[in-house]
Amino acid sequence: MHFFGKILVILCVALSFMALGIDAPAPETAILPPLAAEEDIEPSSTFTLIPKGRLFPLTFADPREVRTAVTFSGSAPIQAMIGSYLSLLGVTGADNGWNFHFGLEGRGYFTMRQEGGRFPLETVDGTLGIYFEYASGPWHSQLRYTHVSAHLADGLTGSSPIPYSRETLSLRGGYSPNKHSQIYLGIHRLVNTVPKVHPLALQLGGSYFFPTGLQTTPYFAADLRWQEETKVNPSFALQLGFALHQIPDHLRSFKLYYQYYTGADVRGQFYLGTTTSHSFGLELPL
Repeated sequence: MHFFGKILVILCVALSFMALGIDAPAPETAILPPLAAEEDIEPSSTFTLIPKGRLFPLTFADPREVRTAVTFSGSAPIQAMIGSYLSLLGVTGADNGWNFHFGLEGRGYFTMRQEGGRFPLETVDGTLGIYFEYASGPWHSQLRYTHVSAHLADGLTGSSPIPYSRETLSLRGGYSPNKHSQIYLGIHRLVNTVPKVHPLALQLGGSYFFPTGLQTTPYFAADLRWQEETKVNPSFALQLGFALHQIPDHLRSFKLYYQYYTGADVRGQFYLGTTTSHSFGLELPL
């Protein structure tokens, strides 16, 4: 059939359907099977190098805690602490359900006396350690391994130095129902020590920051420690002060405080002695 004849036939058929009210058949379309639903992908843990901060809050009243601070106590020796920490690796669990940190810490603890316009250095205690910390909800835990050595400085006369070096394995657990409060419990065991002493120590403490909503927050902290190596137990520290900070980060703050301490001498060279002191101090944020 001639080309134009074919066109004419198609037009006639289409007009006939239209006149009868019948829709022309639509061309067949391929029906594709529904796409298979993607399988749910479970969230996985994430790793972070040099994560910020620590998971186990610093224990402010503990005289052995890593900190940068200075305290003054009348005629008693001035105490200066220079310390810091660095979390090297962080792991965050699925759905942020838990966190883990591994890091390094260190502290120098110095005592000196005022002599006119001079400050002769009397003792030096150095601490270096590693820590593993875990947190899930309000609960947190810490495993520490630390080395401490203690020395007499040339500003102290009339005392003979003793060899003093020890490594301590510490396990602490804590509970923070909110960002303002913390309680903790710890057990410490000496794994190497010179001189030889009984190895166990127990610790209990806590802190509370009053929620004022301001940049000046009053707080108190307390620490109780029982040690096998000393005859006078327990050692007790109480700290009352103000934290100056950016809202709401009161844990990392500049602090002005009064501190009371009674118990075993914290200086390694005098670990068998006892002391009681009232002091005022200031602490820089870490």
